[in-house]
Amino acid sequence: MPNSFAIQSISIMADAGLLEVSISKHAIEDASRLLEQACRCELSYNKADAEVLIILPHINQGQANKQGEEGFYVPEHAYNWNSKMSSPQIKMELLTNSYQGVSMGLYGLLQEQLGFQFFHPKESLIPKITTWPVAEGLDWQARPRFAKKGFHLHTMHPIELTEALLDPNYPDAEKEVKGYIDWLARNQQNYFEFNLLNSIDRKSWMPYMKKIVDYGQKRGLLMGIDISMQMRHKKAFQLYKTFPNSLKSKEKQIEENMDYLAQAGWDVYNVAFSTAASGKGKQKKKQELEIFLANLIKNRYKAHLMSRAQLVQKEERPELSAEEQKLERSRGLMVQTLMFYDLEDKRPPAYKNKDLKTILALYQEEAKSRECWYFPESAHWITFDHSVPMTLLPYLSARLEDIQLMDSLKAEGHITSSSGWEWSYWLIDWSVARWSWEHQIQGEKEINDPLQYLAELMQNDLWTDPVWSMLRLQEEFIKDKELIRYMAPSSTTDELPSRLGDMGFQPRPLYSYPYIQNQAAPHQLDTVSQTVVAPLLDFALRTEELLALQKRHFPQQGKQKQLGEELANSLQITALRARHRAYTINYLLDKRRAKLRKEKFEDPNKWLEKAKSCREEAQKLVKKQETLYRYPLEYIAQLKEGHTAYAFGYLYSVSNLYFWEREEEQVQTGRFQQATFKNLWGLPRILGIVK
Repeated sequence: MPNSFAIQSISIMADAGLLEVSISKHAIEDASRLLEQACRCELSYNKADAEVLIILPHINQGQANKQGEEGFYVPEHAYNWNSKMSSPQIKMELLTNSYQGVSMGLYGLLQEQLGFQFFHPKESLIPKITTWPVAEGLDWQARPRFAKKGFHLHTMHPIELTEALLDPNYPDAEKEVKGYIDWLARNQQNYFEFNLLNSIDRKSWMPYMKKIVDYGQKRGLLMGIDISMQMRHKKAFQLYKTFPNSLKSKEKQIEENMDYLAQAGWDVYNVAFSTAASGKGKQKKKQELEIFLANLIKNRYKAHLMSRAQLVQKEERPELSAEEQKLERSRGLMVQTLMFYDLEDKRPPAYKNKDLKTILALYQEEAKSRECWYFPESAHWITFDHSVPMTLLPYLSARLEDIQLMDSLKAEGHITSSSGWEWSYWLIDWSVARWSWEHQIQGEKEINDPLQYLAELMQNDLWTDPVWSMLRLQEEFIKDKELIRYMAPSSTTDELPSRLGDMGFQPRPLYSYPYIQNQAAPHQLDTVSQTVVAPLLDFALRTEELLALQKRHFPQQGKQKQLGEELANSLQITALRARHRAYTINYLLDKRRAKLRKEKFEDPNKWLEKAKSCREEAQKLVKKQETLYRYPLEYIAQLKEGHTAYAFGYLYSVSNLYFWEREEEQVQTGRFQQATFKNLWGLPRILGIVK
């Protein structure tokens, strides 16, 4: 029988055990609903005469429940699919050793072989299956690159699911969060965590969160919560307060707070340990508290403790006893990098790093003696990407390169820090999720590339090829030529007095704007013109040419048309951002030249008018893009009070192009190192000075 036969019936062949275990049961029922939508044919269980049989394995209960003595055990969940033609049937047989493998194998079949695309928590592309698309003789092996793979939602920021996770009274809160958990399961992930804030209502939040944690675990996810020992900024949930100051009182606070949190049944506690302590005495007390917490989590709550190492030097710690060393080593480490840099980037101009070799070396050293996960970002938000907005395609190549590197190092986990999905950033999270698996078909390993899933989704090479060129263009100009130093707005820490603001978190201009305004010599002004302004305009022009080429092959209907518009708007506004920055910098350069010549400056080239016109063009794009947002504007793009330290949604600064207009006023008035000038951030709240 040829593969092109019309499908009238599909049956999932599963023994009773698979339908009694929640992980496989949820996946089987969900896959059945999805297949029914796609083929509009009869879906059944264990009907041997159906035209397509999806044959699931029997799982040995004892083997599936095996627990490791040491380390952080999850069941093996690699899987194989093969297809056989047995006229008048085609048989798809799954081989795997665990209930998790059954779930992941089913979703892998749907997305990797049958054309389903689970690209966004609120949107999927469901194919129309009229003929069975899998050929006879398929031999497909899927290997998870990491035992633990998933996402951290950075809910210290007012992103899409922040309020739904922190407030049970938020409209459809439970549905929204469970929808995201379903997205994780459908993309074969098995880990989820988010930041808990001290602004929750403890009484109402715990019973709500118990349901969420239970649902995630039933779907096969490890459920984690991100908390802090005593960090005050951004309303982080604290295990103890600074006062009273005795060790015993702090231990009591830790125990009470942990008993409260443990009611939800978390699998993982990701704890931010303060590094502010100084002196051997304070370090010893701090370490005693960490050991106390590690003991509670391991022995009382039977959970796992992780902590982060974020671009910092390894701290010196007092000697530990043998028992303390064992507890210390039971704490896993999440080695973090930021923004769109990968571990082998040579010039990341952020956090005062010459390169990220120290982070890679830290990972390699710590992985010898404890569980280590890699913890990169898929967006940075604050004065970097979403908030501008810019769509930075190099996130895709950086995340893929790091995944392949971490796979070669046999990393136990890969958890991505996510800070929002609009402006096409869903593409990064979705790609990361799928790259966390290695596929081998007919004995040949699949070759991954940064835009493979966009190409698969759009099904239009003439439209996708210019995106490839734009990715290379961004790699060359924004990363290699470091235009990110200028396209990213000034951060608040950059504009504090030098003694306070010398932290260098964000990419900074090589010559500061106050320096250009007041001190730059003519040759330095020429250097900025040649190495900054000219490349910014060149990048903008070449991006616009590629967008014009892409427009000729634009999708005309369906989901691809909407997604094409979203990405085109995202890339166009990135080009406009470069053009706007070039105009404002040119204004500043000409103003300085006039001062050096002792001439009256009246902006003869009308740079500010060009900047304003550019901003107004970008504002029209924002309004178009807002019609495509998947969450309510009043929640993600307007002023609002919520549980975070920010009095607005994460796309509020985009709604009015706040940073663009602020920069126009800065170059005109010279008000650069004034963090209070048109200040968007409530610094006292962010720093935890006031509630």
